[in-house]
Parts: sequence; structure tokens; C-alpha cells
Amino acid sequence: MKSWFNENIGLLRVAQPLEADELGRFPPRPIPSGQGFAFGVDGGTVILETGPRGHPFLRIAWPGLERRLSSALDPEGEDRALVERFFAHNPGASQGLTVLGLGLGFLLDPVLERLAPKSPLMVLEARPELAAAALTASDLSRAISRPGFRLVLGPALDLPAGAPSAVLARPANLRLDPALYPKAKEPRPASRPPRILFLDTGYFLGREITRAARAQGAEVSVWTGRAGEVADGADYRRLLGQIRDFRPGMVLTVNHLGFDADGLLAETLSRLGLPMASWFVDSPAFILGQAPKPKGDFFVFCWDKDYLPVMADLGYRRAFFLPLASDDGLFRPGPATGPARPLAFVGDSLAAATRKYLRLSGLDESSLPTVDALAREFLENHSLIPGPDLAGLDLGLDPAQRLNLQALITWRASRLWRQSVLSALPVGQLSICGDEGWAGLVGGASLCPGPDYYGNLPAHYRSTGINLNITSAQMKGGLNQRVFDVPACRAFLLTDRRAQIDDLFAPGEVATYGCPAEAAEKASWYLKRPGARARMAEKAHRRVLGEHLYVHRLDRLSRTVMGDAR
Repeated sequence: MKSWFNENIGLLRVAQPLEADELGRFPPRPIPSGQGFAFGVDGGTVILETGPRGHPFLRIAWPGLERRLSSALDPEGEDRALVERFFAHNPGASQGLTVLGLGLGFLLDPVLERLAPKSPLMVLEARPELAAAALTASDLSRAISRPGFRLVLGPALDLPAGAPSAVLARPANLRLDPALYPKAKEPRPASRPPRILFLDTGYFLGREITRAARAQGAEVSVWTGRAGEVADGADYRRLLGQIRDFRPGMVLTVNHLGFDADGLLAETLSRLGLPMASWFVDSPAFILGQAPKPKGDFFVFCWDKDYLPVMADLGYRRAFFLPLASDDGLFRPGPATGPARPLAFVGDSLAAATRKYLRLSGLDESSLPTVDALAREFLENHSLIPGPDLAGLDLGLDPAQRLNLQALITWRASRLWRQSVLSALPVGQLSICGDEGWAGLVGGASLCPGPDYYGNLPAHYRSTGINLNITSAQMKGGLNQRVFDVPACRAFLLTDRRAQIDDLFAPGEVATYGCPAEAAEKASWYLKRPGARARMAEKAHRRVLGEHLYVHRLDRLSRTVMGDAR
């Protein structure tokens, strides 16, 4: 059976169905910490551990490298969300399903809830020790006792006879894991680079996207809209004229900019048969609001994969994970020409955002104590948008004002998180480069103007010993721009820990912290060890150049939209 997986990672090689004593060769061995077990004999070792919230999670270790194979915070919720997204896109899978990768077995119950009675379910697992770990962590009796269930172990190239054609792969199966699968191929350009019409309203990523597309050999025509304004009839007549003259193969924008709230442009492009793509690099819940569901061939890409279920709920069924990246034409190694700083943070105080969203929500500064209390709650939970309980602040607000109140809470949560981390750092070592709103917020820090992103920011990163990153609250698991740009300059990064960093970087490539106290401890440790910083920065630099440039992202996006995804 030929499939996308053959071309990328090779299908799991299938041996025989599981025998009763097959897993006896992999008894659990306690690990030194006493918090889990190890399984394995030759090559890599599968380790079953307890995460910070008491949930089991898996990682695999082999000489010189490790990979986490499931979430350490909520592996059961991660698998359930994966299954929900898969069935939303593949309703026909309810008649039978093949699963690549058992994981901890948490996905089996939500799969069974969606399968039709007596429909076949086949699970393929490359390594018996992974299955042994799953059977230790989970009760799989419901699946194992179900008629039509088959667990198949072990190595080769094709699906076994009788395997259902609908295939669900766990994300861990797509990670570059040489102990599990053949090495994935390097990104390749689309066989026919698409002609791209890019809707540019002056927002973030416009330059990067057009440069990356042209570097692929794609022809790009840029339609320039008015920044911060809604396009009018004259704008759209100009756009249609540009479509007539350029004859694009697809239309691309960032954050849905250029598309009107009534869906008229999307409907027009759909009638012309043009596939459309919107790459969200901010919360789509705030951007789309009450926008109508899309028509035609509409693809959305999210920089944070946690938002994929949100996109499905909003009616966008073709939703894909596409993280941020870096532009090596701008962010690259070079001389440290800026002022030398031991430890620095570049970022906004969000004072202007506070004023803006207070006004848009119809509230005043007397509401800020309640807003900040809600912001602290938002920082502590896993929700992607504050609420539904907004402490009565939303009484009497219309839907747009309520959404702006939720945006205000999110911005205040980011401000509080930034302030708590910065206030914990070593006194006298920290520089904050940003707006005047920082004055008086963090004692002992020196303040300086924020560098220009397209100007002196790369030099700033190169001249700073430790570049501190503090992720915005709208990203509970995703990564922001700085995680890619700092390593692209071969500079050292210390960032707050986010779950998706394990998908994109290997251990030892990026230094992370989980709380303000840990940020202070690691900052003090790395300030004394320039050699350790240089070695880690070099590893992360190689990773970004090999996998995390905008040319890689545009390659993936264009092949997905144009039907050449693999």
C-alpha cells in the first residue's frame, strides 16, 4: 500500500501479531530517580516517567540523543485532542482505522468512542518495548478485548494485509527518531513552485514570506492593502485586476489580513477556483471572532498547534501546524557590533495594549485589579482564551467588547508573567530593551530603547551574553519568533519552557526555565560559563539552519495547498 508515510519516514515494518509472551523480554526496570521504569535491551531505551502533574509520559534515549514521545503535562489530553482533530478531518475513518504508534495507549479509548461497532482497529508499533511501557502505564483491556482489534509489532515496509486504509499517526511517529524510523528526507521544493498572490497589509512576516517564496523559485505578486484599515470596493477591484493579470495558483495571507469579515473576498476567490491560505501567527480566536465559515479551498496554518481544535470549531477543517522560523538573510552570525550586555530582554511593556483594549472593551482603569486577577488565573490554566467566567466584567458588553475584554486579560497576563520573571533576575546584570512603559516596573534593571527588528536586532542578539525570552500568554505550548532568531545569529537563548519545543529542538540545544526562580538560577549559572553558552548556541544554530528557516515553512505550506504534501 503506497502512502504519504512511505515517502517520508517509511512505514513500520510488520512482523507477526502480538503473542502472549512477546513482551516478556522487556520487563520494567526501575530508573535511578525512583519515578519510573526503563524498558529495552539493545539500542535505545524507552523510559516511562512521571511528569510534573503526576501523569506518566514516555521518552526514548539512545547514545548521544534523547526524544520525548508524549507530553509530560497532559499525555491523555494530547492524544484525545489528536483523535478529535483526525476524525473531524476523516469522518470515514469510523469504518476502520490503522494507528501508527501506540504511545501510552491513551488514544485508544477516544478512537473506540468514534469507531462504528465491529469495525477493525489495527495498531502498529515498531518497538515491543514501547508496547511494554504502554501496557505498564495504561489499562488497555477495553481495546484488547474488542472484536476486530489487532496489535502488530516489529519492523518493515508495508501495512499488513487487511489493514484499514484510514491511517492515523501519532506526532511522535513523525519526529526525527533514528532509533524508531529511517531518517526523514530533507525538505524538497514543490515539483512546480506555485504562483503566489500575497495579501500584504504591512504586518509581521510579509518580507520573510515573499523572500522565502522567491528563494523556492515561486513567482510572487504582492497586493498591498492599507495597514489597519478594511479594504473597500476600489481595493477589491484592484485586487481582482491583479488576479486577472498575474493568474496566481494560490492566495496567501497572514492572520487573515485582507479578507473581509463578511466573507465576500473568500467567496469571490472560491468562485474563481483559487485555493486560499491564511497563516495564523497570533490567536485565531481573537482574529476571526464571529467571522463566517470559509468557502472553497481554504487552508489555515497555525504557529501553535494547540489552536488546531479551535480552528476546527470555527469551521476550518483544513488546519495544519506550521511553526514560526527565521530568515537567515537577516538573522545570521556576524560581529557583535552593539553594546555588550551580559543579560538582556527585548520586549514591550504592553502598556499601550492595555490602554487600547480597555477602550475597545468599554472599561476603564478601575477594572484593572479584577482584570489582573483573571489574568493570573489564565496563566495557571491550560485554556487558550480567558473565561468563560469573567468575574462580571462582561455584563452588558456586546460580543465584540467581550472578545476585546478577553484580549485585554491575555495581554495583562503576558505583562504579569514578564514582570515576574524579570524581577527575579540578578540585580545589576539585566538590561530591558523596550518602550518607556517599563520605567519603575523592574527594580535594578537598566532600560534602553528596543532595537529595530529589521535593523540592529541581529547585532543586539550577537552582542548579548544571555538573550532572555518570555513567551506571551496566548501561547501555552507554542514558540515565538525569538526562539528561532537568536540561534540563527549563533547567539545564546534562555527561554521559558513550552511543550512544543521538544518537537523542534533536541535536548541540549536550547536552555529553558519553568518559573522565575529557575530563570534566575540558570541565568546566574550561564553568566559564569561562556563556553557552555557557545556550545549550546552552535547546536541550536545548526538546527535552525537545517530545519527552521522560512524557506522550509513556505515549502511545506505550498506543497500542502497545491496538493503535493507528502
